[in-house]
Amino acid sequence: MNDIKILAIKDVLQVIQVRLIPGFFPVSVEIVGNKLLQADEVTINDLPSPEFVKMSNSKIIAQLPISQARSSVRKVSVLATSPNPNRRSILRFEAGPTFSKLKGLEKLVQQFTKLLLQTPGSDAFAPTLGGGLQTIIGQGVSRKHTQGLAASLVSAVNRTRDQIFSLQSNDSRIPPDEKLLRADTQGVGFDPNTTTLAARVSIGAISGKQAVANLTF
Repeated sequence: MNDIKILAIKDVLQVIQVRLIPGFFPVSVEIVGNKLLQADEVTINDLPSPEFVKMSNSKIIAQLPISQARSSVRKVSVLATSPNPNRRSILRFEAGPTFSKLKGLEKLVQQFTKLLLQTPGSDAFAPTLGGGLQTIIGQGVSRKHTQGLAASLVSAVNRTRDQIFSLQSNDSRIPPDEKLLRADTQGVGFDPNTTTLAARVSIGAISGKQAVANLTF
């Protein structure tokens, strides 16, 4: 049986400057930042760059996604796979039949994400648990209902946070990196034209480490 598995937590490297390279084909940007040799992914306007070249530790040349070639560059992210507690991170997850062994912040994020998606009543051993987010994914929603959809997502995050607090409250064996301190919804958006729901959730452990989860459905 397939399940949700985590995950990659990717660090967001510092970007100082982005400029479109005039006369360059395919259309590309020059990215100036720090520690860019650690990069293994570049996204432009939240879409992956088809190809990029690490010129140095402070410069990358990245091709714009084909769909963005005539668009303004509004957002550029350079991502690395090696987690660093001093850098902001984003969250990725996928469906699959097995799990890799995780620990620390990655384990906490996996627990949170799985519980967030779980529908209450779907687990016979814990029928009350679940944030219920799966029940709102894929709904037919019109423009006038988008506010209610955002509110439902925030409620799912808050419900999941409270359930994890309860599950972890009496277990002193949980390492600080795996014990939840907070979970906050920083932003929610819904595009009725593409029926895309996006949310930004900050997850923090009592050790002080945190991950920023950018979820898109």
